[in-house]
Amino acid sequence: MMSTLEKEPPNNYPPHPASVHSGYSGQVPSPGHQTVVTMTTDPNPNVSRTEINLNIGYFTTLPGGIKVVQLIFGIVCMACGSPAREYVGESYGVGHNHWFLFVIVTSFIVTLLWCFFYLLQLREAISMNLPFSWLKLELIFTAGATVMYCISFIVLLAGFGYCAGNSAKCDARVAAGVFAIFNTVAYGLGAYVLHNDYKATPPELQ
Repeated sequence: MMSTLEKEPPNNYPPHPASVHSGYSGQVPSPGHQTVVTMTTDPNPNVSRTEINLNIGYFTTLPGGIKVVQLIFGIVCMACGSPAREYVGESYGVGHNHWFLFVIVTSFIVTLLWCFFYLLQLREAISMNLPFSWLKLELIFTAGATVMYCISFIVLLAGFGYCAGNSAKCDARVAAGVFAIFNTVAYGLGAYVLHNDYKATPPELQ
């Protein structure tokens, strides 16, 4: 008697390159059977990753709040003392204004960089050994900025004190000098706070 079932012809085709052998035994799965394969691939397994979190809370502390005040006073000083090449009736005082804006702009940029340094928590992210501590470097800058601010407002007021009350442009420079006095106090206070923090730091970390 001949069987009514015919054998399935053999599959002579090679397996697809992307196919994966799953241990199939030839049994037909039931209609309710479902197979799910999940694959996760890391494109760069050997690359180290650094996570940087924003530290907004730093600006609620005393050193962070002082930096915000320094930036605000710096903006006011730049607004009142610029442009540097504008003559106020005489050429006298122009060099004073140039020096003043040089000090103000340089201090503003470096202070802004320190703000980003603490905001991005770069002190924790930079793991290399340095011959100095970040606290000492910031203390040196802040103390130096205090001295330079003090010199700058004296120079500016000496250059434009003669025309105070006679010209709006001259009065703007005088106002810049007055706000520079306030910022000198702010930088001096910042240097005092950093000095106390530096003294409280263990000697091996200074």
